[in-house]
Amino acid sequence: MTLPDLSNVFTLLSLQDILTIGVSLLLMALAKPFCSWLNPEENLTTRVSMMRLLNFLIIMAVLTSVFILPKSALLSRFTQSLIVIYFAVLSTQAINYFVRRRFGKVRQTNNKTTISDTYSSRGLSLFVAAVIAIIALVSCLRILGLNSLLEAGGALGIIGLFLAMTQGSWAPDIISGLIILNSRLCEEGDVIQFDLDGNTIVASVFKTKLFHTECLDLANNHRLMLRNARLRDVGIQNLSRFASAKGLRECLLFNIDYQHSKQEVTEMIMRAFAEIDRVEGLREEQFKPEIMVQETGDYAVTWAVYYYIKDVKRLLRIKQIFRGHILAESVRSGISLATPSLQNNEVQIRPNDAQ
Repeated sequence: MTLPDLSNVFTLLSLQDILTIGVSLLLMALAKPFCSWLNPEENLTTRVSMMRLLNFLIIMAVLTSVFILPKSALLSRFTQSLIVIYFAVLSTQAINYFVRRRFGKVRQTNNKTTISDTYSSRGLSLFVAAVIAIIALVSCLRILGLNSLLEAGGALGIIGLFLAMTQGSWAPDIISGLIILNSRLCEEGDVIQFDLDGNTIVASVFKTKLFHTECLDLANNHRLMLRNARLRDVGIQNLSRFASAKGLRECLLFNIDYQHSKQEVTEMIMRAFAEIDRVEGLREEQFKPEIMVQETGDYAVTWAVYYYIKDVKRLLRIKQIFRGHILAESVRSGISLATPSLQNNEVQIRPNDAQ
């Protein structure tokens, strides 16, 4: 394209077209840093792609209306509708950012300040999004020429019918998410325990989102997504909420032969905990371990060892370390932790008692 041809192209573009294309290109370039500033903890790929796609559609619609269909009123209305949708999305993100800063909860995680949602911030964000969506929808209907009450009401009715037919898929999770935030059932960073499909899960709550809660499985070190409605139904044990200032009271169980006395077992376990406190320092050492008989079975005595910890995120690792130290001390003490067979524990009846 020669310079005269290029000048002819610019003569076809009005000042409004040039401003629209220029602003769209600028916003397309700033989409990633802008979304990163508004939502630093979210996955930005989807948001940035959506913003850039809307900018691209606006630019293509403007160019098409100028060079291909210059007299198309429908295309002009479509372009205006895209601009309304874009600024509706942009304003929703911006307002939600300030709502979270005002009503969210500030946390310190890994020497980094983060803001998590609360019941107030989540509820207000949903209200703002709903109001902006309604305003944008009505504006688009007016721009497209649906000015009469019957036409606008029909379009709104179709959207309302769609939401009513699908409310069973999204409404319970949104409401359950609000209930979780309001009741503080579990908050970001809490360690929770629950049963899922027959398995006991110990996980740390990463984030309570609009439709689901993200948890970090402490056993398998992977991310677990659970619907908010189902999370409320499974029955949660919040291990981060201690019943007293002592911390979380944990228990280890060992099956030991009847031939070992209470004193032998107690001394063996206390020696193991002395080594644990000297080497590891993972429990609340000011509280002595509680050693007691849990069950007297046919094969062995089940001994329970209770101790207190406060680092609940290392709950599983602490149990593994403690079991290792107790196993090593049991070998040194000649006390087997293997469950003995029933025959070895049969009571020897004296001959004169058998008569």
